[in-house]
Amino acid sequence: MFARKSRWNAIIVLFITMLFISSILFLGIRANTEVEEQFIEQYTQGQTSQAQQISTGITTFLNEKVTMLEVLSIQPHQIPDDNFEGTFKSIYEKSKGFYVIEYVDENGTIISGYPKENTPIGYNLYENEKSSPFDIIQQTGKTYITDPLTTFENELAIYVWVPVYVGGDDFEGAFIAVIEINEIAEETIKTEIPEGYIYLINDKARLLYDSDETELIGKNYFDIVNEPDHLRLEIIGMQTEGLSGSGSFSERNENGFLEKKIISYEPVIWKNQQWSVGVVTPLWYVESLIQSIYIKQGLFAMISVAFILFIGSFIALIMFSWNKTLEDEVKNKTSELERSNEYLQNANRKLKELDRLKNDFVSMVSHELKTPLTAMKTSSEFMKETECNAEVKEEMLDLIIRNIDRQARMVDDLLDISRIESGRMKFNPEDVNIREIVETSLQTVEKQAKDKGINIKVGYPEESLTIKTDKDKLIRVFVNLLTNAIKFTPHDGEVEISVTDIGNHIQASIKDNGIGIPPEKREKIFDKFYQVDSTATRKAGGTGLGLAIIKGIIDGQGGSIFVESETNMGSTFTFRLPKELKEEDFTEIEQY
Repeated sequence: MFARKSRWNAIIVLFITMLFISSILFLGIRANTEVEEQFIEQYTQGQTSQAQQISTGITTFLNEKVTMLEVLSIQPHQIPDDNFEGTFKSIYEKSKGFYVIEYVDENGTIISGYPKENTPIGYNLYENEKSSPFDIIQQTGKTYITDPLTTFENELAIYVWVPVYVGGDDFEGAFIAVIEINEIAEETIKTEIPEGYIYLINDKARLLYDSDETELIGKNYFDIVNEPDHLRLEIIGMQTEGLSGSGSFSERNENGFLEKKIISYEPVIWKNQQWSVGVVTPLWYVESLIQSIYIKQGLFAMISVAFILFIGSFIALIMFSWNKTLEDEVKNKTSELERSNEYLQNANRKLKELDRLKNDFVSMVSHELKTPLTAMKTSSEFMKETECNAEVKEEMLDLIIRNIDRQARMVDDLLDISRIESGRMKFNPEDVNIREIVETSLQTVEKQAKDKGINIKVGYPEESLTIKTDKDKLIRVFVNLLTNAIKFTPHDGEVEISVTDIGNHIQASIKDNGIGIPPEKREKIFDKFYQVDSTATRKAGGTGLGLAIIKGIIDGQGGSIFVESETNMGSTFTFRLPKELKEEDFTEIEQY
């Protein structure tokens, strides 16, 4: 009887043990499948964010190049004596990506360019039947981009054609900027795919860039596909149509075996060009990233079986412990991917916002350049066509001079912000009296304040304050802040300057009782191109660079600046500078 019971007990225990073992194996396999699916989904999302970031980076990079040429193309009086060669050299050396920048006169002949060794001087577009883009920009008056072409060095490149006008109306030729596709990729595609690749095609499926197989560049992607995989062909078709998305396809590897790959693609729409960037990763590589989880799960299964067979009383405890470990591991991996995705999405949003600000800036600069040009042209025509007395003539000349100064200040702002961003601004420190700086600044803005009936109060400490700084740049800081305060303060308002000694630093504040700054816009007030009111109907003009330049000057001398403001109550801009700063502590930039 006892033996029979023991036998049945053994059978029951064996049955329960086998049931537990089967359950563990089933749940382990199922868990592996779910983890793999979830991980692949998260990885694909991250890959899509990478494609979006590359797309936005390419658009921003190219827009920056075109913006520089479009601003340069608007000439107030006449073509420079050197036919822009000096300007081309400056742009080429300070802005990466250009292969060559050339100037073509109104007859279609290349007469200057930089670098010279890449410029075919004397080459006539009409004689060589290459005038089609030239004719297009002459007719439309707009920038035109050619489809990628092969250069004399057998490199794929795009040609940017920008019309040049004098006085706003007279067509005087065009700028041709050649930008190699490899340079675009080098500057914008920073992400590395360990076992995959990144490629770029245009709307005709022509391969412009491939991080893995450079010998295929320039060929049609439909001809490159080594397998008639309809999924692959459909994806290429969607890319040529300017669509975005993700998917999977099969492709032969270097050993001739088919392997499954996942792809994310995003359009690059810029001017009259439409490209598409694709990010491809082998599926086996993605799966290999979670091999550590599989190993732990396999170890978990073996230990669980062993404990079930020999120490049944500890099964529940061990299962809970290991399952908890695996759950935490999955959560950690998922959390890391989510943080990475969030970072990429934030970066993508910032790039899009910067691109929007630059587009607003181009529109604003065009308006700010045309306004003084129109005034100067009108005044000149008036003096030319009308016999006017000396007083009227002097007023017209004063108007022209003021508008020339206005344009000069705008160009200086553009050059200064470029120097600050590239770390090339040079400071010339000397011992100066802060009272002298303030009084010089007040003389500069005296007329503006008087015209609006604004009273400017100044407060100094009793003892004389001396600081080692760049005198001209500190004057510019005070003048810019005072100009802003006067600009945004109503008539008969008040502006107050306060200078205090705070130990090793001096602190200066410029306070007004103007319109103030909304809370949600204060964080961006020192960003380049940013304006509190960027609409076409804004009351106060400007490029949106003044405060960015001020911050660059203050930061470059080891100082800091901040703003306090209430809407309709006014604003207070405060900056601090150290009294003693060695010359080697200053940001050094050679000014040209």
